[in-house]
Amino acid sequence: AKLSGAYAFYCEDLRREFVDEFVYPMIAANAIYEGRYLLGTSIARPCIGKRQVEICHKEGAKYISHGSTGKGNDQVRFELCYLGMDPNLKCVTLWRDPEYCERFQGRTDLMDYASKFNIPVSQTKKHSYSEDENSLHISFESGELE
Repeated sequence: AKLSGAYAFYCEDLRREFVDEFVYPMIAANAIYEGRYLLGTSIARPCIGKRQVEICHKEGAKYISHGSTGKGNDQVRFELCYLGMDPNLKCVTLWRDPEYCERFQGRTDLMDYASKFNIPVSQTKKHSYSEDENSLHISFESGELE
């Protein structure tokens, strides 16, 4: 983060809060999508978003961001959390910036950029899927899996 120009970096353990405030209520409500999907990714986003907003308040920030693409549900999950907690925060997301989208049209372009500038990433061109793992479950996504 500091190499990118950030003046502050937060890496926090939210497992207890995630389980107590999000997972337990979800299970108590029997919130299982289509009778089989545990909503592990979707329930994690409000937990992360809540902490992001708290950090913005602590730092006096006016802007907030997430790394979700402009294609999926995660952008909505994060941004509804932001709006619900502080509608004055402005959400900045690269996937809605036309110049960024022209330069990086998908995962391959991003991996090429990372390689060019020696930025370590776990994906490869052969297996470009991503994994989203938390205390509740793990999910995988990519064109080759969808």
